Amino acid sequence: MRLVHEAATAAALAVLIAACGTATPPSIAPMPSAPVDPGPAIDTDALMASAAAKDGQPVHVTGFVLITDQARLCSVVLESYPPQCGGATVNLTGEFPADVVAALDKTTEPGLAPATWGWVDVTGTFTLAGGPTIRISGIRVDAP
Repeated sequence: MRLVHEAATAAALAVLIAACGTATPPSIAPMPSAPVDPGPAIDTDALMASAAAKDGQPVHVTGFVLITDQARLCSVVLESYPPQCGGATVNLTGEFPADVVAALDKTTEPGLAPATWGWVDVTGTFTLAGGPTIRISGIRVDAP
């Protein structure tokens, strides 16, 4: 009887071990990485001067934004009305919070194309592919 009991226990253990060995471990989602500090703010010209080294990296840039058919940071502002970009430009993609847009200047004359502009402080990821672009992770209005 003892032999049968030991055999049954051994068989039960074998089944248990086999079941544990084939069980799929729970899937563990990777933790999001901590945000990388892009460092102190630089201007558009400094960003473009180090563009190759900054490609794919987080950046912190201050500059003049002009929003017409697209949003761009301008290294030179032409003082027309509405203003125009001159020099190097960097496209901005992502969300512009309503409070930021509301704080920027806008054309109001019916005969002029719509434009929005002002000085901003932007953080985001810089890429060169498809033209210099910052994918916005944060933006605020900044005094020049």
